[in-house]
Amino acid sequence: MNRIFKESFSALLPNNKLLLLFGPKGLDNLNFVTEILSEKSANFNVIDLSNPSIRGELNKLKFEELIWYVNQAPFAILNECEHLKLLSTLADAVLDQTVTSSLILIAKNKSNLDIELVDALENAGLSFYFPAPTFYEYTIKNGLSTEDKGLEKRLIYGNYFGLDTADEEIQLQLKERAKIMLDGPFNSKSRVNKNDILWRTIQVLAHHIGQSLSYHQVSELIQVDNETVERYIHILIDAHLIYKIPCYSTDQRYELKKTHIFIFMDNGIRNAVINNFNALTMRIDLDALWKNWLISERIKWNTINRRHPKYYFWRSHTRQQIDLIEIGEKGMQGFNFRFEKKKMIKTAPLYTSYYPSSAVHTVNKSTYLTFLTKK
Repeated sequence: MNRIFKESFSALLPNNKLLLLFGPKGLDNLNFVTEILSEKSANFNVIDLSNPSIRGELNKLKFEELIWYVNQAPFAILNECEHLKLLSTLADAVLDQTVTSSLILIAKNKSNLDIELVDALENAGLSFYFPAPTFYEYTIKNGLSTEDKGLEKRLIYGNYFGLDTADEEIQLQLKERAKIMLDGPFNSKSRVNKNDILWRTIQVLAHHIGQSLSYHQVSELIQVDNETVERYIHILIDAHLIYKIPCYSTDQRYELKKTHIFIFMDNGIRNAVINNFNALTMRIDLDALWKNWLISERIKWNTINRRHPKYYFWRSHTRQQIDLIEIGEKGMQGFNFRFEKKKMIKTAPLYTSYYPSSAVHTVNKSTYLTFLTKK
């Protein structure tokens, strides 16, 4: 599948010495890069740090030896570059032209990279997010009609696999993918002492998708301290498994504060975590699946199009709610999500009185196309 950012990524290759591509583990972003370079008939070396033996040997090299190694071809691809101890020093050597090769950095966890390096690349437009294929990209490949008919499968199995893949095969692959993403390897900064606590944390979040939760509530459910819960949730965010959305408040009366909702970046991974691949007709979480899928798709769509609005949800103590607030170029917009068109959503009068300039939209299976494809 051609990714919609392929052309812009390819256009930057000839004249830029550093590019960053980051996204969840298990996606073929390495193949994405090698195919582009092959199409350009470029000479390149792949340095695959996902291989523990290669990682160990490279981290033994002196800096001068490392420079010699990466300079063997015009392009050097560093896969899972976050495992290279001298990466920041190597990036500095690119800038002072000691390294003559162009470096393409592929990272699964960019939080393990030097923050100044990441910020510099993002500010220069040299950083690309590589998520699972989006709904929009699938519609380009398969046609809108096909993807619309496959909506139920997307809500259950997510976006990692095509609609033509057998359900049983997807279930096996998703469970394995979730295990790989949750079992590490993590670096020493992560301080993952017990993987079973990490699993219990993500299971609690999976059973409460789209519901407001505080760190304290999660800690009580899994019987660990708040600091551990917060740290483990950040690990899950860094691994591109979940996205944390804070509660919007301007200290108005009855507004809920200091809680979050947690959105899984792929419905299939969420359902694999709780081992529930039942059909929609057999589920009580249909609207939660719908909301999770739409929000995750919206976040991915905005990010790959280099739009970075701020996301919130809104709740009141009187049980009024807005499922998603997006604050960006078009101001403040609210969205509520229900799968069935016939399910009416009552307007939240407190929200409209507090924030009269914010439009509120309802997104159901008859109106979702614009929400997922409009910039």
